[in-house]
Amino acid sequence: MVRGKGLRIAAGVLLVVAYLGIKMAIVPRDPAIALPALEERVPFRVPFELPDVQGQLVRLADLRGRPVLINIWATWCSPCREEMPSMNALYKDYSPKGLAMVAIATDTEGKPVVAPFIQAYGLTFPVLLDPQNMVVTQLKVPGIPTSYLLDKRGRVISLVIGQRDWNSHQIRHLVEQLLAEEGGDTTP
Repeated sequence: MVRGKGLRIAAGVLLVVAYLGIKMAIVPRDPAIALPALEERVPFRVPFELPDVQGQLVRLADLRGRPVLINIWATWCSPCREEMPSMNALYKDYSPKGLAMVAIATDTEGKPVVAPFIQAYGLTFPVLLDPQNMVVTQLKVPGIPTSYLLDKRGRVISLVIGQRDWNSHQIRHLVEQLLAEEGGDTTP
């Protein structure tokens, strides 16, 4: 009995290690400083319209013409909570220059848990509510936090699965490159 239980624990540990190894291979720790070539960029294909915590609808199409950081998260997610201050710092510095940011909260309880979280963390960027996880389902998000960085035309520049320091030198440099790019076609 003890031996069988030990084998199950060992197998579980191996599965976790294999899973983390695969995730580390898929998601590099340091994002590239240079933007991907234009032909390598793919459109973000999940148009959404979600309410913010005040009940105002926000459409992704309304953000075209600006670089956009889309972060999918939940209040109960520890890595999500850890990256929020760096996201807020990036937003405070770059939103006046044109960066758009939306954090899509996947909490099934919606506003009653998300609004106090926003206040406690002093978040200044828009937080949208998706308690039915419609966007997560459409994007087939493998886990949270997951973030997409889009260029001015709505094409994916970077996909980050897991926590990131959004206020790092590399990210700030990437955002500055996106802001300097021409071609902010605003047609939806």
